[in-house]
Formats: sequence, structure tokens, C-alpha cells
Amino acid sequence: MKTAWERDFWETRHVAPYPKRSYRLLTDWDQLKRSLPLPGIGVYIKQKDRNFLNENFSYIRITGMEYDENTEQPIFHFEFVAKSKTESIELLNKGGFRKKELFFSIDGNSIIKILKDLGEDPPREWLELLETGVRVYGWRDWIGSYFLELESEYLSNDEFEDRVARLLGAIGFEVVQRGHTVEGDYPDGIAKYGNYVIVYDCKNTRNYFPNEADLRAIKKYQEDEMKRLGEDKKYFAMLIAKSAKPTVYKDVFTVPVGSLLFLLYKKLVGGIRFMLDPIKRILEDKIWLTEDNLEKEYIVI
Repeated sequence: MKTAWERDFWETRHVAPYPKRSYRLLTDWDQLKRSLPLPGIGVYIKQKDRNFLNENFSYIRITGMEYDENTEQPIFHFEFVAKSKTESIELLNKGGFRKKELFFSIDGNSIIKILKDLGEDPPREWLELLETGVRVYGWRDWIGSYFLELESEYLSNDEFEDRVARLLGAIGFEVVQRGHTVEGDYPDGIAKYGNYVIVYDCKNTRNYFPNEADLRAIKKYQEDEMKRLGEDKKYFAMLIAKSAKPTVYKDVFTVPVGSLLFLLYKKLVGGIRFMLDPIKRILEDKIWLTEDNLEKEYIVI
């Protein structure tokens, strides 16, 4: 699969939509979908003013395939496995990759030969999928489609809000949903855990970056909740987006929904041993909600 959206797209994202393309370009779509997860190659290309050809390509695991029934636009769900040591342009110059399509399938023997010619040593985890067909489960395999669809293109804003509220509830928060469910100037919801109160708004958009208006609005919601619930609690604010860079802007957490999905996965793995308590330190210390940071905080044996 190819992209020129971002120079680190394959390492930092989990969903690859292809607007103005049809899933039918993959003539073996149904067969591939039945064989998930699949080994994949994420390549960087040049489009208009974005030239990422010198970025090394990535080994990825394709975990899901879907398409819009109206537009036939395909969407691939994937996980990053490893970065190659070869620039994308070198791979694209090989015969099997000299195609104009942004996504296509290639047989295993051909890709092994191409990688060998490039001096690549693919990771074992990736080769197992290619060589033996052994199913290697990624953490998203633990989660049902109802929540995974939060990263898809096809949810309305209201449905996105509803599922975020249920996701937070499934993780273990006490959730009060507002947003489109009530009239008035309210945040989309409140997530409580003990004495900690998270005021949140949902952003059903990809590559979300908060602007000043968003930050002012969520801070006002936070102040309003302090007046309603009292100042004896600890208050925090979150902007939860379909995808975004996990960070903290002016005391407001920007959280990609993928980070919350990962937290649900940790709960499913931990079962009765899972405790949500580390979220307190994450909030207090303003730790970015990345998968790596959550992995460190939520160690479940």
C-alpha cells in the first residue's frame, strides 16, 4: 500500500482509507479478507508537493478490510510491525512495484525475491504470516467491530459520540453522556473514576489538531462542571478524536480513539486483575496517552 499523506504514516496510524478508489481494484479482495491478518508493505510516494520517496518503507500487518457500499471506497486496518532499512524509492524501482495503483496484492515468492535483492531481513513476526500462514494476533483482534469502527470513515458524529461513551464505560469509567442527547451548551460527556472527573468532547475527524476555539470551549465546559459538581474533585479535559497525535495542549489531553481501544484491550487481557488506577497518575503528570505509555503504566501479568 502506498501513501503520501504523512512521512510517518505507516508507523503512527492504524487506518488507511483510499478515497476515489474502488475495492474492486483488488480482484482477490474476498480471498484476502478471508485470510486476515495479512503481511503488508507500507510504501511512501510522491504526490503533488509531498515527496516522501526517501522515507524507508514499513512492514505492516493488515488486520481488517472494509468498504463503503455506496462509494466502494476501501479502508484497510493495519498495525505497524517494523521499519525497513531501505528507502521507498528503491522498492518502487523494483519490477513488482512499478504499478500506478495505490494498493495491490503480490504473491509471496515475488515479494521475498524483491526483498532479498534489496538486502532486507524482514522481521520474523511478518515472515510467519507470509511463509506459513500462521495467524499472529494483534491487540485489535481482542476487540469487536462495534468499537473498532470508531476508527472507520462511516460513523456519523452522533454515532461516534455514542460509541465513545460506551467505550469509556467498557473501560471502567462512570460515564454521563450529554452532547447530542441533551439540549443546551454541554460537553459531549463526563467520565468519572473515583474523585477524578474527565470532561470530554468528541471529534469525529482524522488527523485532528485542536484550535484555539476548541481549547476555549472544553476549558469552559470544565469550569462549568466544577461549578455543578463542586471543587472537591480533580478535573481534567480531553478532546477524543478518530485520529490525532496524543499530546497535551494547555492542560487539555488530545486523545486518539485508538489509545482508548488499547486501554480496553489491556482490560480484556487483565480481567479481574485490571485496575484503572494508573489513569490517575497519567492525568496528574500529564502523560501523553500513547500506546507505549499505556503499555508501561498498565502492566498486566
